[in-house]
Amino acid sequence: MYRITMSAAAMLLAFAPFAASAAPQVAAGGGIVTSLTQGGGAATTAATYAGAGNGLLGAVTGGIGNTFDAFGFYNKGLAGLAVSRQTELLSGNVYRFFDTFTNTSGARIQTTVNFFGNLGSDGDELVQTPAAGVMVSCRGDADTLSFCDSDAVIALVSGNNGLGQAAITPDRYNVAFTLDVAAGQSVSLLNFAYLAMEQGGPTDADVTRAVTTGQSLATAPRLEGLTNAQVARIANFTSAVPEPSSWALMLAGFGMIAASRRYRRRSVRAVIA
Repeated sequence: MYRITMSAAAMLLAFAPFAASAAPQVAAGGGIVTSLTQGGGAATTAATYAGAGNGLLGAVTGGIGNTFDAFGFYNKGLAGLAVSRQTELLSGNVYRFFDTFTNTSGARIQTTVNFFGNLGSDGDELVQTPAAGVMVSCRGDADTLSFCDSDAVIALVSGNNGLGQAAITPDRYNVAFTLDVAAGQSVSLLNFAYLAMEQGGPTDADVTRAVTTGQSLATAPRLEGLTNAQVARIANFTSAVPEPSSWALMLAGFGMIAASRRYRRRSVRAVIA
């Protein structure tokens, strides 16, 4: 079993191209809850879920090994808001939680909702915060709490604009989001969980992957498959995705650059002739 220190992660970042070895990564096994038992537990799981945000629906169990017990659902603060959710296992072991809160009442709703995750670390987790909105955690050595010694290294991303206030207490991940939703309106929240684990790991390279991937998701959240309307409702990310009007300007700019290059090539050929 590999043993790694989370305190070494900052040093590893300086050597990321070398530390991120080509060893195969263990693939996450889906584990997204798609139906519940009569008692409210997970009945069936898959790699995607889209539907009502009731209880554990759309939460993740397992992931890789016992990384998650039941991760990624809202456990308090809904205050009458209707929740629809879209949970997906994207490529590269990235879980995406896209949740929309709709105020179906006739009055404004101000509340703080809580995104909750039960980690499989059983209180033996090591945690660091490499960037705002990013937390990296792994299960630590039960005796010294100095090493990542089992399950995947996790990067948890709760946004990039300060709306989400995240914390990990013994094996509990909580993110508080304060929402202000007018009557008849909707707002969406986006969360990510990335799992890194080489065959035989976790390794030093897994910590590096988790840190760098978490920072990348915070800077440029993965929005593939979401509509423009969905993206526009996201409250906890200041997205770098251009608006349609900006795309039009960019395309026009690219066209001008291409035309300029063609003109320069014709000018050069004329001089040579």
